[in-house]
Amino acid sequence: MQKLFLTLVLLGLSQLYAKCDAHAKKLVKSYPQIKACKHNHILWSDGSTMLYDDGKRKTSDKILKHADIEDMFTHSYQAERYKNPRHDPGRYRNDAFFRKMYGNSAKAVKTDLTTINWFGQKIQVTKVNNVHKHLQAIAHDLKKLLVKKPAYRKYLTPIGGTFKWRKIAGTNRLSVHSFGAAIDIRVKYSAYWRWAKGAYRYQNQIPLDIVKIFEKHGFIWGGKWYHYDTMHFEYRPELL
Repeated sequence: MQKLFLTLVLLGLSQLYAKCDAHAKKLVKSYPQIKACKHNHILWSDGSTMLYDDGKRKTSDKILKHADIEDMFTHSYQAERYKNPRHDPGRYRNDAFFRKMYGNSAKAVKTDLTTINWFGQKIQVTKVNNVHKHLQAIAHDLKKLLVKKPAYRKYLTPIGGTFKWRKIAGTNRLSVHSFGAAIDIRVKYSAYWRWAKGAYRYQNQIPLDIVKIFEKHGFIWGGKWYHYDTMHFEYRPELL
């Protein structure tokens, strides 16, 4: 009993003295709904707060399942793909954070969805954080790229999907597609680690010229994860 009490006290102290670091400032800069980070809490524009760092030490598996907001920055999103099995920049997500940002249910998310044109295909994405405008800017830049490299069109359309309230395959965690802030480009030319057979082997056909345009507008690429998903892009400007 005393050991449990001491553990709770230490955990409380670790949360009390934890500070809002440089990563927290990236959240403030990236998302208009976040006004500040003070005393280890994210301050939202509606006056509510959310704990930033729970102070707990976690294994990679526990971070994946129970990430706090600070844990989302565990892996830096670099220019090159890492080969470390634990390096998945962006896969650690705090579910409550994204529910707060985009909506706590499919119904709530749908109130902010809009339809845009993606190379002749009508797709639904969220207006929150101007994700729809960022995707329109991406499409604009990609069209310029296609003038020089028309063969790249096959990677872009038809897309695999945008909004769909669902869990990530094999988990109980919500996909960013649930919030209308992610897009899967053409499945036919994509690779996904769960589809691989035999020993692990990284695979990718998506040209990096396409990836760079998405990154320019705040979208990270699942092809830079050890657990690769090369069709997948999601709006995560704080990591860029």
